[in-house]
Amino acid sequence: MRRIFIAMCSLFISAALSAQTGHTESLEFESVVHNFGKISADAGAQKCSFKYKNVSDKPVVINNVISSCGCSVAEWQKAPIMPGATGSIDATYLNDQGPYPFDKTFTVYVSSSEKPIILRITGIVYEKGKSLDELFPAKFGPLGMRSYVQNGGQIEQGLQRAESENVINLSDKKVRIGFSNITPGLKISVKPNILEPGESAIISYTIDSKAAVHWGKTRYSASILCNGVEQKQKFVTETVIVTPYTSLSKEEIDNGPKVTLLKSSIEFGKAKIGENINAVYTIKNSGKQPLKIYKVEAASGVKVNCPANIDAGASAKISVSITPKKTNNYEIYTITLVTNSPERPLVNLYASGEVYE
Repeated sequence: MRRIFIAMCSLFISAALSAQTGHTESLEFESVVHNFGKISADAGAQKCSFKYKNVSDKPVVINNVISSCGCSVAEWQKAPIMPGATGSIDATYLNDQGPYPFDKTFTVYVSSSEKPIILRITGIVYEKGKSLDELFPAKFGPLGMRSYVQNGGQIEQGLQRAESENVINLSDKKVRIGFSNITPGLKISVKPNILEPGESAIISYTIDSKAAVHWGKTRYSASILCNGVEQKQKFVTETVIVTPYTSLSKEEIDNGPKVTLLKSSIEFGKAKIGENINAVYTIKNSGKQPLKIYKVEAASGVKVNCPANIDAGASAKISVSITPKKTNNYEIYTITLVTNSPERPLVNLYASGEVYE
């Protein structure tokens, strides 16, 4: 069961890597994200349209639109879209999954590009009678949001990612919203920026990873101003920045660095709180270019000794020292390597076992 759990974690991470948003130069969308806002569970199906224009000089065909969930469907024009012509992909959220926040995607494959376009629909479905405080538990002065830290997803270094989030005025007074002390690389706005009591708005933000070179988990923030007063809690979004890989050709990927692990998971058996646990992993670069390890991420109490570069065809040892700080019966420690391998930009190592007092 432990090995199955670890394998499932690895599968989830691999799936997340394949969901990188693509772009095309032929179809230009007015927006790739639609936020339905707050929806009652008994409100029925919700519809929206993603409008586009063919900005190229050739006809374009939308080959397929794949939904990430059976709870959402899309309709689109099957005939070629002529240069300069406009149209839309019409999306429907069936609203039959019960009360919960949703975030669904449509992967759009077009004839003009090997990379798909990712469209997203988001919103919050609530049960009738549920209070706004319960729907928006994260408090920013008079404002409420679903979470104190927003999920900015995964971005390749040098690219941008656009996201949005709902915000609501939970107070009994009008609130004007603004932002200050914005982290370089974060563009943020809110519409509308003036909310009456009980009204909601959409915070739209774009993360531009070109502003500064970061790797792995990276946080961007902005101070929230309510009627000109800076709030204690900041707007925070967390993203994972990885090496560029979707723009590479098959030849570039084949000739790039490749990560091979003799074993990615080690079981240490039983360990006492405060007792030192040592684990060693062997990593090999089986590719044709040097492997770079930009960053190592691990939890508190985990120390990692890892080379920054591994030549093509060479192997190296990664030494991990773990000092358990709490008991959790069966504990799994994850060490994440952020690399320049186009096939495995994120590499996870696991150490697991029982921790007792």
